[in-house]
Amino acid sequence: MRVGRGVSIDRREKLIVLPHNLGVGCPQRFRLAARGRAGLKGPLSVALCALLLAGCSPGATADPLRPPLTDRGNIQLPKEVSQPSFDLVTLDPRVGRLYLSHSSVDALEVVDVQARKLVGSVTGLIGIKAIALSKDPKVVFTSNSDGTVAVVDVPGLKVVKRVAVGRSPDAIEYDPAHDVILVALAADKKVAFIDPTTQVVVGTMALPGAPELMDINEKAGVVYLAIHDLSEVVVIDPVTRSIVKTLKGCDISKPTGVAYDPDQNLLFVASSGALSVIDVLIEQCRGVVDIGHGTDQIAFNSHTHHVYTADASSKHVSVIDTISLKPLGVTGTGPAAATLATDPTTDMVYVMVARAGIVAVYHDP
Repeated sequence: MRVGRGVSIDRREKLIVLPHNLGVGCPQRFRLAARGRAGLKGPLSVALCALLLAGCSPGATADPLRPPLTDRGNIQLPKEVSQPSFDLVTLDPRVGRLYLSHSSVDALEVVDVQARKLVGSVTGLIGIKAIALSKDPKVVFTSNSDGTVAVVDVPGLKVVKRVAVGRSPDAIEYDPAHDVILVALAADKKVAFIDPTTQVVVGTMALPGAPELMDINEKAGVVYLAIHDLSEVVVIDPVTRSIVKTLKGCDISKPTGVAYDPDQNLLFVASSGALSVIDVLIEQCRGVVDIGHGTDQIAFNSHTHHVYTADASSKHVSVIDTISLKPLGVTGTGPAAATLATDPTTDMVYVMVARAGIVAVYHDP
């Protein structure tokens, strides 16, 4: 159905499709309704399109000649003989430390973001994948491909304990609401729960498919975990260690990164080329924003209310405003930049450009 100014409604897919010439600040697709509800009809559809067009007027769009992030240089890491590889990154704003999973040398790299330099490495972490913080900023937990989670003394730059968790540990997060570490086991299709005080596994939970990344909703006391092969996100209750909801629809397809905005109650789910937006209170799709391809890790800044997506295949970072749900543009990063972190206390964004072995540093804006 065509409603004017190049705007059309795809009732089969329940999409409002906007023309590409409206500018880089305008999403090209909006979902009409939540999963299981009928699409909008008649005058209501036209009114909604008019509102979307008003919001995408030239005054509301991003400036295509001005990148949304300001380049603040690079943090060079020690050069390798072979091509370096890195996985997920984590930032602790309490102490200004950026933790890097340096998988090609089996090491955790610790970067002082204020001094902008590497301050130490913890070696012997076979196939390190990701890092989780804890309530003690001196202790972090790493997931490793050898089936362990390592407990790391950060000031001492040493492993104090290795916890056997299962096959192929990958994403790992700390849930401060319940003081528990969750680690996704890709090969086992499970989640393991670790008590950070006793440093032992206190339980596991089966998953319906292969897990990807996760984020925490402290207010609701739940965890959102992307299930890659089933194109869905499961909602986990860490207390009962069970799945309480499953989120599907929007344009969720082989999802990777997830990020939650507690002020808007919105969950952002990254697929290749699309960022789905879900209102978790009413379990309704709010829209789909175009992003780059090859996206892995995404991050939410609670100060700017921006989501950043590391679009490795497109060689850039996409920036999306979580209030207006408009893309603010992209900033080029170079090849193999698939992971990132942001600091809401400084509005800095740190992108791991793996192939170059550098951390690209940006400020928002």
